[in-house]
Amino acid sequence: GDAAKGANVAKSCGTCHSFEQGGAKKQGPNLFGITTRGPGKAEGFNYSPSYKAAAAKGFAWDAATLQDYITDPTAFLSNKTGDAAARDKMTFKLAKPDERADVIAYLATLK
Repeated sequence: GDAAKGANVAKSCGTCHSFEQGGAKKQGPNLFGITTRGPGKAEGFNYSPSYKAAAAKGFAWDAATLQDYITDPTAFLSNKTGDAAARDKMTFKLAKPDERADVIAYLATLK
């Protein structure tokens, strides 16, 4: 993916997420450092019970995992938890594969 293009695509995510170090939590957690911290570790953010259950089972925010999550957060959590009723606060899906790859490349620069 192209991080510069991803930064542009990620602007649409800015309604719910901040991207700068120390940025405020919004409807969603701050995404700065997402690829270097564990899931559910954004300070001060109250994750959904399903997200917490998935995080407790263990996974890392690598490119493949981010790809699965931003494709369909609900399906991702259902698969991780084994609970078909699992739900997340994030309902937005990034439909275009090239945009997902670009956003993931951008997120990887936020360290």
